[in-house]
Amino acid sequence: MIRLIPETNINFIQGRRFTYILSGLLFLLSLLFILFRGLNYGIDFSGGTVLHLSFQEPVKTEEVRSILEAMGVKSAVVQKYAEGYEFIVKIGPAAYQKSPSFSSDLLAELKNRFPNSQPEILKEETVGPRIGKELQRNTLIALFLGIIGILIYVSFRFDFRFGTGAVLALIHDAVITTGFVSFLQIPVNIPVVAALLTIIGYSVNDSIVVSDRVRENLKKMRKDNFLTILNRSINETLSRTVLTSLTTILVTVILSIFGAAEIKDFGRIMTFGIIVGTYSSIYIVCAIVFDWQRKSPMR
Repeated sequence: MIRLIPETNINFIQGRRFTYILSGLLFLLSLLFILFRGLNYGIDFSGGTVLHLSFQEPVKTEEVRSILEAMGVKSAVVQKYAEGYEFIVKIGPAAYQKSPSFSSDLLAELKNRFPNSQPEILKEETVGPRIGKELQRNTLIALFLGIIGILIYVSFRFDFRFGTGAVLALIHDAVITTGFVSFLQIPVNIPVVAALLTIIGYSVNDSIVVSDRVRENLKKMRKDNFLTILNRSINETLSRTVLTSLTTILVTVILSIFGAAEIKDFGRIMTFGIIVGTYSSIYIVCAIVFDWQRKSPMR
């Protein structure tokens, strides 16, 4: 494999107290954002209406969005299809609570703005809040079961303390990334959940790579102390970790710049989450295992 960072000899474990403080502050700040600023749930979770619009002549996304904003809808998701001849518009329940005839009012505004385009509403679907709540609950259950499964797998494959370190790292990554979502008030929808699950996967994968190298080095470096083995393992996998993360970030940055609205959000979350996940796999997992080893040495 190509070595992006050849033959490094960095003592990552030595600075673990600073790492604990930094991670603790970021974790606490993220929790405060989540608890007090809250999450901006999209239609998938809070309920709302999805409109399928069609035009006989192409229309720009910004023009459709400006009409919605003029009608008091600031957070609608507008997705363009068929080169501007069709749009999918997702609107929260507040607009219909304020005006039950919102769809008709919107169509009238579109006809007034684009008289030659013959706008139509091809389809209208409503997602009830009960379905949104059920989806929230199912998502949380899936995340919880996933974390338990990861803990069991890593503990069985390596050691319980490595499994615990990996799970703590992924919880760290998930909470801090969710805090980022809360801070920017990114609408929480299915793509956002997919981004969070992908970030958890990246975090666990990096942790497993490091843990596997530690296991190998424990057999090869029997005369060395545990601190040396951990640092050597992190340094040996550093090139792979950084190269993989940079390659993925290159793609997610492009998505966050050139993608549609929901894809841009997905790209931004992925970029931030991969950075946090890379940091945690390098600095947190082995630091936790090292402190655990000092208090309760492996047999």
